[in-house]
Amino acid sequence: MGYNGKIDKNKRYRSVTIDEANRVINTGHEMLDIVKELKEQSKERDPNMQHLNMRIAIHTGKIIAGIIGSKIVRYDIFGEGVLFSNKMKSNSKHNFVCVS
Repeated sequence: MGYNGKIDKNKRYRSVTIDEANRVINTGHEMLDIVKELKEQSKERDPNMQHLNMRIAIHTGKIIAGIIGSKIVRYDIFGEGVLFSNKMKSNSKHNFVCVS
């Protein structure tokens, strides 16, 4: 999730949303770089790590976010945007960033 709520809704100009989108995409690429690096480092130690892959999907849309649970408390996001992103991820290629 790229929007962190620090900028008032009335001041969220196009340049702010573009910057947020770029940061999310860059984070996705950095995550893929980390997986690639882990695979290279573990070639001899743990051959099973060679099967490690990641799929990343990025979609812009409305969500609902909040803390859920009473025994095990966690932060989660819900909504159409999350469902769409999840479907994109499920149908995308390994080790790529898929953007809607």
